[in-house]
Amino acid sequence: MTEPVSAKSAWPTTDEVKEALLTGTGEGIKIAVIDSGVEFDHPKLANMIAGDSIGLAEDDGRIEIIEGAGTDVYGHGTGVAGIIHELAPKATIGSFRVLDARSLSRTNLIYAGVKEAIKRGYHILNCSFGCRGLAKFILPHKAWADEAWLTGIHVVAACSNNDDSEAEWPSHFSSVISVNIARSETDDIYHRPGKLVSFSARGENVEVAWLGGATQCQTGTSFAAPRISAALSRILSVYPEVPPPIMKALLAEVSEPWRDDLNSEW
Repeated sequence: MTEPVSAKSAWPTTDEVKEALLTGTGEGIKIAVIDSGVEFDHPKLANMIAGDSIGLAEDDGRIEIIEGAGTDVYGHGTGVAGIIHELAPKATIGSFRVLDARSLSRTNLIYAGVKEAIKRGYHILNCSFGCRGLAKFILPHKAWADEAWLTGIHVVAACSNNDDSEAEWPSHFSSVISVNIARSETDDIYHRPGKLVSFSARGENVEVAWLGGATQCQTGTSFAAPRISAALSRILSVYPEVPPPIMKALLAEVSEPWRDDLNSEW
């Protein structure tokens, strides 16, 4: 498990973080794609540094963690991994397959997958999924999000595709870097003050890697979130000790200001 980040009197300045965003490559940073799996031999993932390949399954109420079973069963996770790899080419990307061939999952599978990624020392958890419902479903997500926060692990989460004010977890936990879509053709990050989902990035009509070596044009917050994960990995590859609360504040400072014309209408 990642050790708690020690207190530090001075963190990088805004200018230093901006420079890290430009020059960082993600080298030495491990990103867990908590998703439908990753097709590691996809042409768009050529030369990617592959981390763990883990599949999770449930058998009569018991969670199985299956080594080498993180292959994509839907396409979604490969799309996410492709965006991260494009923007942070030296980051290590691990697959923790918790979504099935319908892109559906259960809270206990996600909980187990995230806990396994934390245990294996991943620095960033990319969560392009969301949960709505009763406390019994929400509280397990709160538990792992709190553990990540306290142990220096950064959580990036896509929000609801319907409405960013619609409560969905983990994106509506204040400890998480939550992401919506910006109508943008650039790789800029935008900050939206006064909202729980306070960051936005390109995620509309994006060509992404998909199952079977193919590509698809996709729109969704799922494909905005990995842009933020990649940006974090670039910063962390230069300043690896920055903890989640400081990182969230720094990211807000170096992001572009939000404008009304960036609202997506998809």
